[in-house]
Amino acid sequence: MKGKISTCKKNCYLLVLNELKVSTNLTKIQENLSISKQKLNYYLRQLKEKGLVVQKSRGWYEAVKDCKNSTKYGSILKKDSIRGHAYIWNAKISEITSKWKNRIKILNKLKINYKLVGAKETTPRIKVLGRKVWLCNNHLRIFDKKDESYYSDDAKGSRVLAFREIKLIINALNNKLGLQIKPSDISFQREHYALIKNDLAIEENRRGNIVRVSDKEGEWLLIDDSLERGGELENIGKKALGTNIPMQNWWNDSKSTRFKVTPSFILEGMNNTNKMINQVTSNQLMFNNNFETHVEAIKTLSNEVMRLGDVITKLEDKR
Repeated sequence: MKGKISTCKKNCYLLVLNELKVSTNLTKIQENLSISKQKLNYYLRQLKEKGLVVQKSRGWYEAVKDCKNSTKYGSILKKDSIRGHAYIWNAKISEITSKWKNRIKILNKLKINYKLVGAKETTPRIKVLGRKVWLCNNHLRIFDKKDESYYSDDAKGSRVLAFREIKLIINALNNKLGLQIKPSDISFQREHYALIKNDLAIEENRRGNIVRVSDKEGEWLLIDDSLERGGELENIGKKALGTNIPMQNWWNDSKSTRFKVTPSFILEGMNNTNKMINQVTSNQLMFNNNFETHVEAIKTLSNEVMRLGDVITKLEDKR
């Protein structure tokens, strides 16, 4: 998840917006997206016209606060793009120091508001960059903001953006507490991915229907329009990432064929193929039988020709 995110070929407006949420350094954004200064300035002007960024001064742009709502993106979001959201992260702490063991004392000394949570209500919880952060014994548990979204062309891209965000949160936590926490492992405990502007979800929203699909592991597919964004087909649960990627591919492939390639279509095709194979096999058998008959006839004709040749030779000898 390190390095550059994209070469900015598909959804560059969206990528520029995502970069602006992290940094207003245009040189860094240009390097991260591998685009020229002229192209970056073009996208910034377009985003400004759409009301998604504001220009504070020369060379200084910021994303507007309400552009996190998908409806504000308008035309720059493609149908069935991905909105990653509702993340919960666990970040293991590689080295448990005496300062960390005395974190409640540090909170009291720095006059940082906290609340004791957990089963025994002994774990301090504070807010960092608007997120609730549990300061557990050997790890951090971080809950993303309810309205925070990470837009990308696919679920993996959304996850990369979310991963960058958690590193910013941990850095802010270190600065707030005067610590040097270096997480050894960051894992996603919960993640949701929604196909936005999805035709099926739009239709179900229009009808006022709620769709919930579950299997033995729990609910994994949802259409409910709870945030009134309109048209989100959402993967949820522990395996949301693994479920979303093939579902997005299946949906887009099915749309490209106008949903003609159904199980019935495949079975019908298989039946037709079997019929063709049977016909070819039958023709081949007929050809083989005919060929064997022709071979016998040729052998017979050859024998008769040879016998006729012998008769003619004998007649010529008698002369």
